[in-house]
This record gives sequence, C-alpha cells and structure tokens, in this order.
Amino acid sequence: MKKIHLLLLGLTICLFSACHNDIWDAIDGLDSRVTKLEELCKEMNTNITSLQTIVDVLQSNDFITGVVEIKKDGEVIGYTITFGKHDPITIYHGQDGKDGADGKDGQDGQNGSANTPVIGVAQDTDGVYYWTLNGEWLLDDNGNKLPVSGKDGQNGTNGSNGQDGADGKDGQDGEDGKDGADGQDGKDGITPQLKIEDGYWYISYDNGATWTQLGKAAGEDGADGADGKDGQNGADGKDGQDGDSMFQSVTQDENYVYFTLADGTVIKIAKGNGSNDQPNEDDIIDFKDLAVKSALLKLGVDTTKDNEISYGEAAAYDGKILMEGNTNIYSFKEFQYFTNTTSFKFQGCSNLFEIIIPNSIDSLLEYAFEGCASLTSIVIPNAVNYIGADAFSGCKSLHSIIIPSSITNIRHNAFYNCPSLKSFTFPENYNGDTFIFGKCSSSTVELPHTIYWNTIEYQKEFYEYQPGSYSFTTSGLGGAVYKYYSSTSNWLYKPTNIKCIVFGDKVKTIPNYICAYLQEITEINIPNNVISIGNYAFFQCTALNSIIIGNNVNKIGEHAFSGCSKLTSITIPNSVTNIGSSAFSACSSLTTITSKSTTPPLLGTNAIPTTIGIIYVPRSSIEEYKIVWSDYADKIIGYDFE
Repeated sequence: MKKIHLLLLGLTICLFSACHNDIWDAIDGLDSRVTKLEELCKEMNTNITSLQTIVDVLQSNDFITGVVEIKKDGEVIGYTITFGKHDPITIYHGQDGKDGADGKDGQDGQNGSANTPVIGVAQDTDGVYYWTLNGEWLLDDNGNKLPVSGKDGQNGTNGSNGQDGADGKDGQDGEDGKDGADGQDGKDGITPQLKIEDGYWYISYDNGATWTQLGKAAGEDGADGADGKDGQNGADGKDGQDGDSMFQSVTQDENYVYFTLADGTVIKIAKGNGSNDQPNEDDIIDFKDLAVKSALLKLGVDTTKDNEISYGEAAAYDGKILMEGNTNIYSFKEFQYFTNTTSFKFQGCSNLFEIIIPNSIDSLLEYAFEGCASLTSIVIPNAVNYIGADAFSGCKSLHSIIIPSSITNIRHNAFYNCPSLKSFTFPENYNGDTFIFGKCSSSTVELPHTIYWNTIEYQKEFYEYQPGSYSFTTSGLGGAVYKYYSSTSNWLYKPTNIKCIVFGDKVKTIPNYICAYLQEITEINIPNNVISIGNYAFFQCTALNSIIIGNNVNKIGEHAFSGCSKLTSITIPNSVTNIGSSAFSACSSLTTITSKSTTPPLLGTNAIPTTIGIIYVPRSSIEEYKIVWSDYADKIIGYDFE
C-alpha cells in the first residue's frame, strides 16, 4: 500500500511539473504577444497620422523631396518621407497575419485569428477623402463620415448696396449696405486613435475622449482536439500573426512615389516641385525666410546681380554655405536645391527650426548644427556616411532623427545635450566613436541587436573627472548609448537592446569600458587580430555566458570580465602574459578556467575568484603554475592540450 501511495505521489508531482512548465510557457508566450501588439498599436497610430499628412500633401499640391528606408535586423520595416512644405513623416509596413496551424492528432485544433483593424482612406463623390474602417466608411455617433482633412470655411455673402437718397433740396445719402455674414468654419479633419485594452482593440475619433470596442487584439489558441480512442489530445492551434494594418507597400519611380494601402487604394504623389517637370533653371526661388535669402546674397550665390536667386544659380553654387551665429534665420527648406555644395555650417543658428539637406551631401562636418536649439527634426540623406563631432550638440528641441544605413562613423559628442531626443534609429553597421549621446537623459534610442565595431579609435573619457560630481569616468559603447554614473549611483543612460558585439578586422585593442553594463549581450567572440582587452571592457555584462578569446591577445585588463555572473567557464589562450587585477572577480558562476599558456600569466590582485573549482593548465607547467598562482595551487590540474 505504501508503494502505491508513493507511486501516486510521484505521478502527481510529474503531472504538476509538466503542467507548471506548460503554464510558464503559456505566460512567456502571452508576454511576447502583448509586447508585439503594443508595438503594432504604436506603429498603427504613427501610420494613421502619416496617412493624414499624405492626404494633406496630395490636396495642397505639395511634393516629396526624399524617401529614406528604415531598417531593423537588415530588413526594411518602413520609410521616412520628406516634403517640400509639410513636416517629415514615418510609415511602417508589414506582412498579413496568417491563421494558426491545425492541432495534431485527435480532432483538429481551431485556427487562431488576428483581428487587426484595417484603417484606410477613400475619396467620396464630393472629392473629399474620408476615413474607412475594414473597408467601410468610419462614421461618428450621428452617422456622418469622418473627413481626413479639414475644409476651408465658405466666404460670407456680400452685403447689398445702400439705396440712393430721394431727390430734394438736400437729399440725404442712402444707408450703407450691411456687411455679409461670416462664412461657416470648415470642419476639422479627424485623426482616429487606436489602443489595446484587456485584449481588445478600441478606436477613438475625438482625441481619446471616448473609445469604441472593435474586436479581439490577438488570435486565440486553437481548441484542444478531442481524445481519439487511444490518441492524444490535439495540439493547440498557433496564434494568428498580427498583420499590417494600413500600408501594403511604398514604391517609386523617377517622377512619383506610390503609397498602396491595405485595400489596394493607391495614392500617388509627385516628386520635385509637385509636377513631372523639374524647376526651370531660370525660375526664381521663392524663399520662405527672407533672412536666408539675404544671407545667400551676401555669399555671392546671385551671379547675375539681380538680387534674386534662381534654381540654376543654387545648383551651380559650389562655395561654402556658412551662416554661423545667424539668429535671424528660421527656415531653409530651399537648401535642398544647392546640390553642388559640400561644405556648410549653421552653428549657433538658434532659431532655425526646419531645413532640408541636399541629397548630394555625403558628410556632416563638425559643429554643423551645434547650438540650433529650435531644430525639432531632421532627415539625413542616404548618401551621408559621416557625422562629425558635436554636429548636433545642443539641439535641445531635436526629438527625432533617422540615420541611414550608409552611416559608418558618428564622432564623439554628435548628439550631446539633446534632452528632447525621443527616437533615434541607429545605423546597423555603425563603426564610429563612442560618446555620442551624453546628457540625453530622456532618450529612447533604437539600437540594432548587433553592433559592428571596426575601428581602434574611441573616446577616451565620458566626462572629465570632477571630484564630488562623478564617481569615475567611462568610455566605450556603454557610454555611447546612455551611460552617465552620478555620485548618487543613478544610471541616467541605461544601455538596452544590444544583444551582440562584433569586432571587425581593424580592431587591435578592445577599448576600456567598450561593453560595460551592456546587460543584454550573451556572447562575445574576440578575433585573432585583437592583442589586448581593455580595463572594464565587459564589466557587469550580467547576461554574458560565452566568451571566445582570440589567439593573439596578450593582456586582459583590470576588471575586464568582473561581474559577469553567468560565465561558467573561460579559456585563456597561450598568447596571454598578463591578467589584470579583478579581471574575473564577482564571476559567481565561474567554475572552470583553462589556461593554455606554458608560461603562467602574471596575475593581478583578486584576478580569479576564490570560488573557482578547477584550473586546467599544461601538464608540463603544473609546478610553475602552483608557484606563480600560489593562491589557487590546490585547484590546478594538469592537462595535455592538442
């Protein structure tokens, strides 16, 4: 009887364990779905606002000046579009959701489904564009269609003429006609908003005052298949993948950009000046900001001396456009026509809030926009491969910036003291300096999962050391993102999102602090071209569980791997001659060290944790290791390495 009870208890534990694992798997899957849905909802609201701008551009005969791809993990996920008059927009596109797979064995599991609302626009017979939802007109509570853009109010009716006075000795003049009544205000355009709450989509068309439920926000699990005679339950159908809600594609030719919506509607917008024809060289540029025109006249752009600047004169000008300290200028979208200019500087133009950089520019030099405190957003052309030091330093109103994949080098302080920077799309093959986001405490910088590091140059110090203000100075990629360590131990710039660092063949020295506090990277492969690893290089990389050190490394710096609490083993190549103090301290999971060097490397203080279990060394060097590494003599075991 006792054996039966024990058997039943064991089966119960096994079943509970299996169920427990299934529950946690389900929770993990749910968390992942919720995160993806939140990202999708954010992108959809961005698309709605952008689609509204596209309709405004179409109806106002504005034109497109540039299309820049947005990439993530090597894939194009959207575009940034710039216009002649409107502010830039960002749009995202995706793939249609797929049904969940059928359950196996027993009866089929039900397909999962993704109930993503499809927002679009359509032009009605009155010529006005209205919002649509799932192919139908989106209506307000009174059944009225919701316009995408507002219409101008109608002009008031002219007052009637006054009557002439009657003839007489002293006939009086007739009274003046009454003023016409004011025209009625045009209806404002509506911007729908979406949100997800309690697993359902909701829509609002009154700026969030009220919300209407639309449907479930994610595909449900397929139902379990019924038991067969001797069969197992059918597996759950997989969740339907969330599909794109608005844009199918963005394409372009020489003259137009085509926006294809989810329902197949195509909106076509011209490039250039709003028509198929490019501006005539002799046509005069109508500058929005006369202070800019005045500054250009002083630079000698006007070669005909008629106090006007034509498109041809702008395109032919190959001199420098230098407007440093000009606080009178505020708009320079016409800069896009200066396609032969390679050098410019707007340093200290504190009131400049909008500018379009010519597509011909391939680099932004040092201090290009330093101190442009009113600049809110900017799109960098695809041809640009270099951003100089302090290029946008002190642009305190700059809230978003798109960096094209062509960028390979961003120098130090490039975005120093840009406290309003909320969104920064990082180039996928970035190879530049480190300290570029100092004092950007509110930033949410988008980084690729992999950073490619291919230079031996790096910023020496993150901040100058000031006793009482800063605990220590730092440098490296951790500093490049948002790391600033105050005396109160508050991290204002917390590095996120970096999963892997790839060192290129130009790297000779792994810089100090290069990966310090990057707490999401899990593995590092240091190539054979590297000869030394800097101090604190991988300090407190708490997720790091795999390290390969190249065969030419001769020095491992102080605290290089200190605090890497998930490291369980490490192999030190034969080339290493020096291991700095605390190099592997606080590596609480480290149980095995393999040192292949026939001559024991010199050890700094606390270089190896006292909790280490086994140290493998060449069998022929056991006695020498026990002398040089005397604190660990009882842990040393000889081994025949190949």
